[in-house]
Amino acid sequence: MNSETLTLTPEKARRLFIAKQHLAGDAIKGDFKGQITALIKDLSYIQWDPVTVVAPSHLISIWSRLGHFNWSDLDKIMWEEKNAFLHWTPIAVLVLTEDYPLFYTLMKGYPKSLGRWWKSHIKDAEDFIGNHRKLSEKVVRKLKEGPAEIKQFKGIGARRKSEDGWSSGNEVTTMLHHLHMMGQVMVSGHAGNQNLWSLTDQFLPQWAERNELDWDELEQQTAQKSIRALGIAPAFDIVRYFVRGRYWNLENTLKDLESGSRIIKVKIEGEKRGKQSYIHADDIPLVDSIDSGKYDSPMKLLSPFDNLITIRERARRMFNFDYILEQFVPKEKRKYGTYVLPVLWKDRLVGRIDAKLDKENKVLRINSVHAEQGFESDREIPDHLGITIDDFARFLDAEKVEYGRQMPDGWGRYLN
Repeated sequence: MNSETLTLTPEKARRLFIAKQHLAGDAIKGDFKGQITALIKDLSYIQWDPVTVVAPSHLISIWSRLGHFNWSDLDKIMWEEKNAFLHWTPIAVLVLTEDYPLFYTLMKGYPKSLGRWWKSHIKDAEDFIGNHRKLSEKVVRKLKEGPAEIKQFKGIGARRKSEDGWSSGNEVTTMLHHLHMMGQVMVSGHAGNQNLWSLTDQFLPQWAERNELDWDELEQQTAQKSIRALGIAPAFDIVRYFVRGRYWNLENTLKDLESGSRIIKVKIEGEKRGKQSYIHADDIPLVDSIDSGKYDSPMKLLSPFDNLITIRERARRMFNFDYILEQFVPKEKRKYGTYVLPVLWKDRLVGRIDAKLDKENKVLRINSVHAEQGFESDREIPDHLGITIDDFARFLDAEKVEYGRQMPDGWGRYLN
C-alpha cells in the first residue's frame, strides 16, 4: 500500500473506525481485568455517566464491546486494585492509571492547561481558586480525616442558586472540582449517584507514575491516542476526542508526527478538498485486512454517551446520524424519547430505541423503536435487534421485555 496516496472509501473509513472502537472484529480475550484494561487502553477513555434510566452509560458501553460481566468487577478494578480511575477531561471519564502522567501534566498546568477550546473557563477557575483559598484549606483538612461524600462537608462553604442551571451552587462541590483538576483530590468510590472523595496522596497507588511531561510530548501522546481510537480522523475530531479540546499547538504536533512516520495522511473519497485526515501508521495492517474483506460486526446497542457517537458532527459526517440527548429536551419536543440507544448494524447506524428499565418488576420497557431513513424495510434488522435486546435484558437482570406500539411497519413480528 502506498501510504502517500492512501485513499479510503467512506465504507472502509467507517469500518476502520468501528473496528478500532472494538465494535467489530475479534473479541478481546482474557479475564475481565485484562479485557477492560485493553479496552480502555484502545479507546483512551470510557465516558462515565451514572444516570440509571436503563443502566449507567459506562456499563452499557462496556457491555456493547465485551458482553456480559459482573458489575462489581469494575468496582474492584477501580476502587480496590486502582488500575483505572475517574477523571474529568472536562467530561467525566474512566481512564487507566498507567496513563496518569498525561493527566498529571494537565493537573500541574491547571487551569491554563484547559487549552484554547476552554479558554473562557480559565479566568473563572483562576478567580474562584484565588478567592477561596480558605475554603480550599478547609476541604483538604476535612479529607485528611478520611474519605468523604459531599454531604459530609456540611457547614463548610456557601450554597447559592446555580446561575446557569447546570453547575452546582455548592461552593464545596466547585472547590472539589478544581482540586480534582489540580490533582490534589480524586474520586475514591461511588455509590447511590454520589462520589466519595479522597486526597490523592491517600488514594492513588504508589506504583502510579507522577511524571510531568514536556507539553510537546503530551500533545504527541494524546493526539496519537485520539487517532488510534478513531481509526481515521481530521484535526477537528482529534481535538474533540481525547483530551477534549485541551490542545494548544495541534497543527505543529500533527506535522511532527507525520514527519516522524507515526501518522499518515489519508483521503476519504467524496470529502471536500482541503479536509485533511490521518490514520496511525500502526493501523495500516488493519486497513489492509478491511481491504481484503475481513470485517465482522454483529448488531450492537450503544449508550447515549458511547465513544462512537460522542463527537456528534463526526456521527453526522460518517454515518448520516443526527443524535441529540432528548432527556434534556421538553417532553413535547422530543422526537425519539427520553433515553435513546442507537443501533449499530454492520457499518451503519440503522435505528434507535427508547428504553427504560423497571427494576422493581424486572422489566425492560422498549417504549419505541425507530429505523433510520433507508432501513425501514430491511427485515434482517428487526430480527437481529430482537435477539440483541433480549441479550441486553439479561445483562440488566430483567426477566421480561415489553414493547410499545411505536415501531416501523412489519417489525412487530420480530419484536414481540
